[in-house]
Amino acid sequence: MGKKPYEVAVIVKALNSDFWQTMLNGAKKAAKEHPELLKVTTYGPPEESDIALQVEILERVVESEPDGIAIASTSNDLTIPAIDAAMKKGIPVVTMDNRIRSDNFVSFLATDSVNAAASAADAMLGDWKKAGISPEGKKFVVINSSRESKVDQDRDRGFMERMKALVPSMTMLDVQYVENDPVLTAKVTKTLIEENPDLIGIFADNDMTGVGISRGIANAGAAGRVMAYAFDANEEEIRAVKDGVLTGMVVQDPMGIGYKSAMFLTQVLEGGTVPKDVDTGATIVTKDNIDDPTVHKLLYPNE
Repeated sequence: MGKKPYEVAVIVKALNSDFWQTMLNGAKKAAKEHPELLKVTTYGPPEESDIALQVEILERVVESEPDGIAIASTSNDLTIPAIDAAMKKGIPVVTMDNRIRSDNFVSFLATDSVNAAASAADAMLGDWKKAGISPEGKKFVVINSSRESKVDQDRDRGFMERMKALVPSMTMLDVQYVENDPVLTAKVTKTLIEENPDLIGIFADNDMTGVGISRGIANAGAAGRVMAYAFDANEEEIRAVKDGVLTGMVVQDPMGIGYKSAMFLTQVLEGGTVPKDVDTGATIVTKDNIDDPTVHKLLYPNE
């Protein structure tokens, strides 16, 4: 155990995303509020597709022997050896957002992705009814941002399973894998809409794919005809919801996740205990509630 303030490394999936920057800001907020207890250093690859680079970053961090590590692992498996090495050295590791295929960590903080995505399917069914669109016999599609990420797989599964349960007659198109590329996502979305006039629902499992489906729907002139939800929020998605292009967002609390992860590490380093699993919750945000004060705080946590 190092001397106070404890040196804590926080590693996210990518630096090009508002979601991950907000999570880093949450950890920084913890350090700012408790400078005598905690010092935070932040890391991450440029893009979520830079999986090997994130592994390298983690390995270098472990070699530097900080007092604690918090990581949102993009891969379910590839970071496990380095996490095991850290835990073996007595460096506690908190995992965030994506559950790795190992229990060798002190705590895992994340949204219940399956249930949160299922709530988007529930909301979409209500949107169709409100718009006078019958979903019977129609089509929906899921846009996947990363084949390697269990959290994205869980979100996709949660949405698909609930939608098929809600409307068994609907056809699910093949999942589209876009490697977190909003430009590709926009092209894929526009093409799918043009080739499938009975496509009425789209679900995207993160913010970058949310940007992509928003652009694709706008480019296809399908706003109001194709209902679309995305996980997480950024400024372009918020504008798209207000403009009626993106129907809604499943909004998490990245500020809270980053903050709690950093504080959990200090608790462990102080000899305390922390819960093994923490569901940090999610909120469905649509045009109807986007200006509510509580929602505004989730969308603009850095204000």
